[in-house]
Amino acid sequence: MPLLGPKEKSELEKMIYERLVAHWNAHGSSGLLSPGVCIVLDPGGATIMSSQPADALAAVEIRTLFTALCHLSADGPGSMPRDSLDSLATEATSSLAAQVNRIVPD
Repeated sequence: MPLLGPKEKSELEKMIYERLVAHWNAHGSSGLLSPGVCIVLDPGGATIMSSQPADALAAVEIRTLFTALCHLSADGPGSMPRDSLDSLATEATSSLAAQVNRIVPD
């Protein structure tokens, strides 16, 4: 049985979306698309950080997610509209949940 099932993943996705919106509002899309910026999952929840801590349960660099890759520019960080954050939250949730669910033995 996975640690993060459908209900927990849904709650996590909402949490991640809220963090992404807050970060986008404070720093713009370049703040999310900067190298090293990642979504980290630890016992306290999801957080957006400028680098991945070694003790995180799971983490994903935002730039590695498909939605972010579509908005990266060859000449710089690019620009991502706010309406892309929903897709970004879904992708981040899938990545983080897969990492956490690998921790749990079958």
